[in-house]
Amino acid sequence: MGIRVSGKQGRQGVLNVMSKPKLNKWVAGISVVLLLAVLGGVYIEKQHRLSSSINGQLVKELPESFTFFDLGSNTRFSSTVRSALSDRLGSDAIAYRSQIDLSVNSPEFLQTFFPELQTLNLQLNYPPRERIEHNTIKLMYRYARKVNVPFEDVEMVFSGYSQRPLYFSVIVSHDGANIIDALHQKYGPPEEIQDLKSPFKASFWRKNNDLLLVFVKSDRYGNPEYHIMIYYVNSLEELLNIENEEARQREDRVKQASDKVF
Repeated sequence: MGIRVSGKQGRQGVLNVMSKPKLNKWVAGISVVLLLAVLGGVYIEKQHRLSSSINGQLVKELPESFTFFDLGSNTRFSSTVRSALSDRLGSDAIAYRSQIDLSVNSPEFLQTFFPELQTLNLQLNYPPRERIEHNTIKLMYRYARKVNVPFEDVEMVFSGYSQRPLYFSVIVSHDGANIIDALHQKYGPPEEIQDLKSPFKASFWRKNNDLLLVFVKSDRYGNPEYHIMIYYVNSLEELLNIENEEARQREDRVKQASDKVF
């Protein structure tokens, strides 16, 4: 026959018959539940604020600069954009959350000729020697030549926050000279980097803080290979600012949760 308890005396009786270790475990469990509830409430509140502050940045238009297949600094990644690129470049591979490496040929090249870009590269990869992944969308095209375009390899990296491009990397082989001529016609004469040893050559354009770089080196057969980089510096800086804001607000959430609990 079961024993029924009710009311204050009944509850007190239950507590009285509990062993002390069981009572301590019960109290600890209740404390954990309360702590999680407080943390959850703080997280939801702060997440809302974070989204609002980030969205305020992301709706702003960026200055226009360089384009690749009509994609520019304010293009937003979408399934329609991806489909249009596949029509032009063939099948793709896609990756969400990836590392960011802005270097060309070697980190020393950026450090020597574009130190501000190398500083940004280091900030995006801090702390060093750790795998830092970012909220990005990366499209990769390895077989573009099969659809009769002169590209050996294409990578296009977009911000997962704004959906805008962060940087494009394009490798061109024997048709590179024609591509360079097209760039000259569209953007005018570039600035040339003079202090490179043969067979290396490099030239670049700047527009509204963004950078278009062409780096020429020899492939393993001694033929010229053209590496074309479009750095959407404004978007890269926007990404870094958002990540710093997220980190700051995460620290605030932890601090405020501790203050409320204790």
